[in-house]
This record gives sequence, structure tokens and C-alpha cells, in this order.
Amino acid sequence: MQPFNLEQFAAQARAMQDHVAQMQSRLESASVTEDAGDGLVRISLGAHGRVQAVSIDPSLLDPSKRDLVESLLAEAFTKATLSMNQLAEEHMRPVSDTIGHLTGLSNVGLNKMRKM
Repeated sequence: MQPFNLEQFAAQARAMQDHVAQMQSRLESASVTEDAGDGLVRISLGAHGRVQAVSIDPSLLDPSKRDLVESLLAEAFTKATLSMNQLAEEHMRPVSDTIGHLTGLSNVGLNKMRKM
């Protein structure tokens, strides 16, 4: 077994920190768009769940369809939120893999730690 190399560990930690900063920067400019009702309602989300755009098909602007519009908006927002979360997870997976490698923790252990 090789002795612990503090300089190598510090260099890996700095590289990982740089990688995290790059991923955060990419996520800040990322956006997702999801729809509901076969495109009748569409929502675009940016970083931190900010709603960037909402599109409602003119056929739904009849007051008698209010409940349907509200339901479709909720569905599209939920889908967009899940997509943004998935995108963030995909961008950050290499970081968690690196942490797992450096610390000896598996992704299962890291996922448990995240939920704490």
C-alpha cells in the first residue's frame, strides 16, 4: 500500500473544485422545456427553478376551461422541474464519482449522505 500523498490529494481536490464550478456555471445557463396536453401548455425553466416562459394554446383561453388549464400548467411545471433536477444530477454525477473515488465512498453511500 502506498503512503498517503497530501500534495496529490490537494491537487485532486482543487481539480474537483474547478470542475464543480464549471458544472455550476453550465447549470446556471441551462434550461428545460416541458409540455402537457400534447403541447397545449408549455413551461420553460431555468436555473434554480425559475420560470422563463409559459405558453398556453389560445384554444384553452375559454373561461370554461380554467380547471383544465390549471391542471395542465401544474403538470407541465412538474415535468419541467423533474427535467431540470435530472439535468443537474447528470452534470454533477462526475463530481460525485470523483468524490467517491477519492474518499472510497460508493455512489450509494454518497446518495445516502445527500439525503441526510
